[in-house]
Amino acid sequence: WQPYLFDEAGNVVALRTFLQPDGERPYAVVAIVAFDLAQTSLHYVLGYDEPALPNGPRGAGVIPAADRQPGRLLATFNGGFMASHGAYGAMADGLTALPAKEGYATVAVTEDGAVLIGEWGGDIPVDGAYQALRQNARLVTQNGAINERVYSGSAATWGSSIDGDVVTWRSALGLSADGQVLIFAAGPSLSMPALAETMLAAGAANSLLLDINESWTHFAAIHVDGDELIAEPLMKGMEYRANRYLHPSDRDFFYITTP
Repeated sequence: WQPYLFDEAGNVVALRTFLQPDGERPYAVVAIVAFDLAQTSLHYVLGYDEPALPNGPRGAGVIPAADRQPGRLLATFNGGFMASHGAYGAMADGLTALPAKEGYATVAVTEDGAVLIGEWGGDIPVDGAYQALRQNARLVTQNGAINERVYSGSAATWGSSIDGDVVTWRSALGLSADGQVLIFAAGPSLSMPALAETMLAAGAANSLLLDINESWTHFAAIHVDGDELIAEPLMKGMEYRANRYLHPSDRDFFYITTP
């Protein structure tokens, strides 16, 4: 692990490392970022087009001005599947684009800013007070173990490339057992078992799949040049539209700030 992101005072708030989780595909390198949640906050933004039901409410796809201040915004990364691929729950700031479904993997941010990752209606109470939530497929890891569903090879559950290949660019978000570390991982040529092994190795007791395929899997560190925000891609292959979430976005996404 190496220091990766810093607050304005120069304190390390996130670490980065790289893994090769698949012995059959040694060329598949996964980038992992671990955020200290005592020094950072997670936020979720609905895209202005996805996820949404036909004629349903949509978000603005924009990071609020207060969070775009130089030194406050630290990173941006992709959300989950579009609505037609599972209709998984999505809500931000009181606007529900899709209702949450019991039993599905969920990342939720409580009204007081705490991050929860688990099964909706199980690990995460349905009657809690949340400022945001996003569901996507089933849990990848749960209570420190890999979910057996990961080995199903199901494109219906875990998604696939346009060609139907389940080995593709993938991303995931996880939480340490003590709830203090938020873990993002992404990389190319990933099977679901390889992604699950990555999340477990990184310390994610509970984790969920986020979006997949090269066009949609993205993470950028945000730096400051004068008054300008500069997006630096996490790894090779993420250079295209590195600043995509610094502009109104049609797809949903997450971002990280100082508290």
